[in-house]
Amino acid sequence: MLGVVGVATVGSSMTVALPAFAQATRLPAREPEQVPTARYGRGEAVDLSLIVEEWRDRYPAIAVYTCSCNAETCGDETVWPFRSFSRYQPFLALGAANATNNEAAGFNCFDIENGERP
Repeated sequence: MLGVVGVATVGSSMTVALPAFAQATRLPAREPEQVPTARYGRGEAVDLSLIVEEWRDRYPAIAVYTCSCNAETCGDETVWPFRSFSRYQPFLALGAANATNNEAAGFNCFDIENGERP
């Protein structure tokens, strides 16, 4: 018999024992305001590799693009990442559509896996 390490409530009345293997495979809960993208959007200095890791975990099939400002200033403070950038300052875009929008705002973007443009 498998060892029981916890219980989960299903609905309002049913409680189910969780076997040890289920406990070991569950991903840790995320505090929405503490994920790297939220922190970066609030203006914190966040290592961009943490954002790549977050996106790879949550959206493994979507390409990640690295973008750098190609003008004196770039960006739109009304959309993520809610900041402006100066020439050659890098940041990331999730998916080709976001990378294309960023290019329209003055950035050059390339897929971090294969170097292709959006």
